[in-house]
Amino acid sequence: MEPEDAATGNGRPGQSCAVVYNPIKVSDELRDAISRQAATTGWTEPIWLETSADEPHRPTTDDLVSAHVDRVIAAGGDGTIRLVADRLAGSGIPMAIVPVGTGNLLARNLDIPLSEEESLKVAFGDQTRDIDLIKVAVDGAPGEHFAVIGGLGVDAMIMEETDPQLKDVIGVGAYFVAAAKALGRTPIEMRIAVDDHRSHRRRAMICAIGNVGTLAGNLTLLPDARPDDGRLDVYVASPHRLTHWIRVFLRLITRRPRGVDHVDVWQGRRVEVRLKRSDPYQLDGDVLGECRSLSAEVHPGALTVHVPG
Repeated sequence: MEPEDAATGNGRPGQSCAVVYNPIKVSDELRDAISRQAATTGWTEPIWLETSADEPHRPTTDDLVSAHVDRVIAAGGDGTIRLVADRLAGSGIPMAIVPVGTGNLLARNLDIPLSEEESLKVAFGDQTRDIDLIKVAVDGAPGEHFAVIGGLGVDAMIMEETDPQLKDVIGVGAYFVAAAKALGRTPIEMRIAVDDHRSHRRRAMICAIGNVGTLAGNLTLLPDARPDDGRLDVYVASPHRLTHWIRVFLRLITRRPRGVDHVDVWQGRRVEVRLKRSDPYQLDGDVLGECRSLSAEVHPGALTVHVPG
């Protein structure tokens, strides 16, 4: 195989790609831009695979693998990116990202440009990075992968309460509006066990499991999290009074522990969380339901992603 030109992204003639896209977020203009970039860099016309609320499990892994493409481009928000990452996990097919959501969390954590023009250059370029994914199973159901952060408690409630229309108007500010609504909830009793260590019992407001650490608004929840370190990071906040909440927020802003701030951070390869009552959970910003138990395990180097050179 001839090496690709790092400046133009030109590879061997006739390379093919599939584009998995959210039709609500991806405009006709962006579709045209993707097709033009493919033609300019010597690729064939992309195969277009649409996601929708009516068919949340499409496309499947079989759809992507059987297409025999050299690359899959995920065009959409965090939900679309997570879906493609899950489908490609362990397949050896690289993923490129054209971020058009509100959070764009994986793109931010991998320094992928948020502008359409610049992200397309990266998507059809040749620089790649192998990253970890985290596979999570709830209440014994078959597992699925996420790439950024999954969570329980207020974390999931914020996602559940966030108004999609408000996100379109004020962007990441909509999450802070939702956070204000969620803070009135009561803590939930949970047991958290990391690897083979003894379990910890907490009355927690937040339990987040991260593959990377940066959130929307450039806030860093997990400063030590890296997308390719072979570990997952667990963040548990158990504030019960206003002063505790203040320390939690100060820690979030300054990225430093603030005395007794009622925050636990652990690292490992696997974590199990058992709740006293059912609670919503979210993966990369999508609330997928409620659960009483959740287990998560890191899969090192499960996905190849195209990144800036």
